[in-house]
Amino acid sequence: MKFKLLVAAVTFVSAGAAFAGNAVAPGGDLGALTPAPAQFADLLSTGSLAGGVFSDDFKFTIGGVSDVIGSVSQLFGAVSFNSVAVNGSPVVPTPTVTANSFKFTGLAAGTYTLNVKGTYATGFNAYTGSVYATPAVPEPGSMALVLAGLGAVGLLARRRSV
Repeated sequence: MKFKLLVAAVTFVSAGAAFAGNAVAPGGDLGALTPAPAQFADLLSTGSLAGGVFSDDFKFTIGGVSDVIGSVSQLFGAVSFNSVAVNGSPVVPTPTVTANSFKFTGLAAGTYTLNVKGTYATGFNAYTGSVYATPAVPEPGSMALVLAGLGAVGLLARRRSV
């Protein structure tokens, strides 16, 4: 029994060392998001036979209107993701080949809380994730209005010069 606990502890520590250098733990601050991904992670364990439920918060800021994009994936064990939310607005992560992706569009400048919810199996489990921000892409209608405005200004300038 002690040997199994020792092996589990060594696995837990070595896996933690793999992402502990740059990953932010729950309750931490990811800082100002940029196009370079910010990493977050959590080590989950339970002594019960039923596994557990988790809800982890990570703070971040964005400097201007942006799309916030990210992914979460199990590092080891059995972790399932129920939702990812920004300031209480949840989305269900979309499964991909290697992770579960999520996207929040058109967030204004400010400070936000990223919340990751899910379940995990009995024993030692871990997940990791990344999140980044990109400037929001204007909708086609907005671009049409900008172009129409530039055209109107051009016509007025031409009339004045003639």
